[in-house]
Amino acid sequence: MLKKISFLLLVAALLLVGCGGLDTSESDESNSSDDEDQVETTDEVASNLKINYAIGNNQRTLTYNQSNPLELPDGTVVSSGELKPTWQHIQSEMGFSIEDVAVQDQTGEEMMEIASSTGFEDATIYGGAKGDLYNEFGSKGYFIDLGKRLDKLPNFSKYLEENPSIADSITAFDGSIYYIPYVAEIDNYARVLHGREDWVVALLDSADTLEQEDASLDVVYEGYWDRNDENVVALQNEAASGGALTQQAALDTLLNYIEETYPDLDTPSSLYLGSEAQYDIDELVALWRVMKLSPNTLSKVSTGEVVDGAIISPYFVRNSKNRWDILRMVNYFGGQRIFGSDTQTNRYYLDADGNFNYSFIEDQAIEGFDYLNQLYSEGLVHSEFADLNNTDNFRTTFYASDEYEGQKQFGFMTYDWIASTTATNEDVIAMLPPLTTLGDSDEMIHFIENTRTIKPEGWAISKQSSEEEINAALQVFDFFFSEEGNVVQNYGTPDMVADEEIFTGPDGVVYPKFGDWIIETANEFKDGDVSSFLRDFVGSQMALGYQKEIGFEYQYTVNQGFESWSVYQVADVTQPSYNTDNPILRLTPTVFSLTEQEQAQLDTTAVGENEDDQIFLYITGSENGPETAEGIKEAYMEAGIDTYIDIYKKAYGRMTGE
Repeated sequence: MLKKISFLLLVAALLLVGCGGLDTSESDESNSSDDEDQVETTDEVASNLKINYAIGNNQRTLTYNQSNPLELPDGTVVSSGELKPTWQHIQSEMGFSIEDVAVQDQTGEEMMEIASSTGFEDATIYGGAKGDLYNEFGSKGYFIDLGKRLDKLPNFSKYLEENPSIADSITAFDGSIYYIPYVAEIDNYARVLHGREDWVVALLDSADTLEQEDASLDVVYEGYWDRNDENVVALQNEAASGGALTQQAALDTLLNYIEETYPDLDTPSSLYLGSEAQYDIDELVALWRVMKLSPNTLSKVSTGEVVDGAIISPYFVRNSKNRWDILRMVNYFGGQRIFGSDTQTNRYYLDADGNFNYSFIEDQAIEGFDYLNQLYSEGLVHSEFADLNNTDNFRTTFYASDEYEGQKQFGFMTYDWIASTTATNEDVIAMLPPLTTLGDSDEMIHFIENTRTIKPEGWAISKQSSEEEINAALQVFDFFFSEEGNVVQNYGTPDMVADEEIFTGPDGVVYPKFGDWIIETANEFKDGDVSSFLRDFVGSQMALGYQKEIGFEYQYTVNQGFESWSVYQVADVTQPSYNTDNPILRLTPTVFSLTEQEQAQLDTTAVGENEDDQIFLYITGSENGPETAEGIKEAYMEAGIDTYIDIYKKAYGRMTGE
């Protein structure tokens, strides 16, 4: 393994020598040239800064596009067509005007395609697209190398020195830094498993709430673990008459198993709930089966009366776009990694020996897809989770609609954000993930793969701009890494933050505190969703170059949200990280920088949505899918996945020096 050059030394070299970034054997492909070094610099700043920030949502541009005017705490009114409050504040602080030149409903990718046709001459800052596009066009000479401008980015420079892993992740193949990314709340828990606490208690801790149940299911799954004297899934299968499992048989078997296997538990539900939960995936499946077979009991628990024709979905995803979240359950069949970072497209992970792998074709992943197919066939997974034609918010349907007349669909467990998920239902709480081994260790641990990472989105500065315009853009970029800019982007303008008050999070860290105006107005316009309110109405927390803080999320946590944070923090659930010596826990980049030759080689492969779809067609038992799980791997192999992996493995080694 090559010795990694510290980023601190790199920063010093760039500032003192003005060199052209890292020396690579492929740097001759870059058209960025050294002309940037010869530009006559000036400290003058333009009087107007044009920004083209587009993400395909006209509610989340720099411009206020709401039909209702917004009255700010000081009585100022912002109307449709004006800059949002945050950007009016930045404009005032910078001393120059900001002009939003974005087509308001254009996606970042569309924006980049159109802008590239005119040489990125229509704005100074381009934002909303993903980092691979900035690297691609930057290496062709369209964006400035921020690494050569660190003297004018003192706050960002200091940030990179303190976070060298971020510098690695955004450095292009030619050694340049062309964009600043949106960085999530690194090392904080992200999306976790949630369940209805009252359902677990009602089924396991007392017979008083049980209703007569007539449902049955045909057992298919046979269990995975042999860590205890008996496997509860196997016991339930034995109790199934002719392969058909009834609610009474499933429940009695589970309760007897818990009593014999965990005699020291205060209550049977303690196996699953709280920071000392100790269940594995088989014990979870056994519980799911009981729930699937208890529609009368559980609908009465949730609504106060038995709902005729109620349907229970033990596991569901927020919406079909998040169908990938079912694959995260593969982690718990022996610790197979699925996603190397917090993006659905990153399937690259390091194994225990540090080898670079593509998860979807690994034998253990293929085996896991087979298990998911079996669970789906038993009805334990929501039947429409993978139907991309269904645009419903399943979390709203299964958690937030208990009181609606005629409601017949109820869900138990999902994989989602703590604050927003616990807000949907006062009985929903985070549950520890099932115990599993990980890597080459035999230790059973709680592991959650989803964590907060460097995001793919960001923004860059056009090289076609004047030096004065570039200086203005650099000031804005650096502002977000200053103390004041960090507060503005995370919490809103100064008059929206409580004066001389602080908020102490459950992690013991002190954060700025939202003023009453934020909470009250978010309740009025966005049903209490502070994050969406800040983005859509205020103009803060937009997916551009800044470091997001967890403090805002803590402050709109309600119901059992804080207990949920505590469950994971007290149990110290293992999660991936950029700073770990254990390869299997090391995050891989969200953006890979490819050379032109590598991109051309990548274009010779056919790996894409068709291969991904095979996974879900198989899990759901579609006649259009492969007949066996092994057919999924065959589809990827035929599409050229070996070439695909080699390209990204080379890029990873270049980015990390490994």
